[in-house]
Amino acid sequence: MKSTFFIVFASLFFSATPMEQEPLTITLTNVKTTEGNIRIGIYEAKNDFPNENDTYKNKIFKISKTGTLILKIKDLPYGKYAIGLYQDKNKNKKLDTSFFGAPKEPFAFSNNIKPRFSAPSYKDCEITYSATNNNIKVNLLNY
Repeated sequence: MKSTFFIVFASLFFSATPMEQEPLTITLTNVKTTEGNIRIGIYEAKNDFPNENDTYKNKIFKISKTGTLILKIKDLPYGKYAIGLYQDKNKNKKLDTSFFGAPKEPFAFSNNIKPRFSAPSYKDCEITYSATNNNIKVNLLNY
């Protein structure tokens, strides 16, 4: 009897599939054109935010329409992150800036931080991504 119970228990335990993690869903608003693509930098506290050469992960999304885009990031562990993104209109893989460093291409940060004279800090943009907190809304800024 014990061996039968063990076999049934073991088969249930090992055949159970782990729960799938919810992707981080970014609702990106104010997309004015379908030119180029959306480049996303995902940062941990140890990264040099918002330096796009020092990210935890990078993602690129095609722009299918104007208005609002839903972007899903599936391979990100739950944790604390800051997000910086921009619309790379000319697909040159960098945020184009003016002589004074102001962005020439649309951009955004998590928590909808709107920088004034310099880039925001990691702490200002930090989000907590978890099973119950997996959706953020970001408004693309067009200066």
